[in-house]
Amino acid sequence: MKVVKQKKDNSGNGRLTGVEVALRRAGRRARELAANTGTPLVIYSEGKIKKLRIPHDK
Repeated sequence: MKVVKQKKDNSGNGRLTGVEVALRRAGRRARELAANTGTPLVIYSEGKIKKLRIPHDK
């Protein structure tokens, strides 16, 4: 079993622990869903809202 060591949260707010991991997991799931349904993935990049087509891997 792989043990993942989390970075220490120096913000003083214990509620933020694991937020980065959760956001990455949500992004990965959004890309999978967009690819499977053929819908665009909407992102905010370089000060603009962009719609990306994600190819479906067969």
